[in-house]
Amino acid sequence: MIEVECHISIKKDGNSFLNATKTELLKEIVQSGSLSGAAKKLKISYQHAWNMIEEMNRVAPELLVIMQRGGTNGGGAMISAYGERILGEYRQIQEQFDKMVSQINVEINL
Repeated sequence: MIEVECHISIKKDGNSFLNATKTELLKEIVQSGSLSGAAKKLKISYQHAWNMIEEMNRVAPELLVIMQRGGTNGGGAMISAYGERILGEYRQIQEQFDKMVSQINVEINL
């Protein structure tokens, strides 16, 4: 069976701002409340997760993730209000895109 598969990557000034991997990381941060927990869940290194957050925060006009360093109370990570909005908008784009790709797949498999 022939099937079209596409992945969304949103760029700003030529830099990857959001993609499926980065949005999964954001979702896991919401769930776990920590970058290390999110990285473990996604089976990526903490350093790789940290680098993705740093890149997103650098490229975005506002912080997507707010990091709190460890200490006596431990560290944590949380999605900013802007990050929640961007995540929702990405989800809407993905849903529309998935509908379009599904329709293409129906048409090519007649």
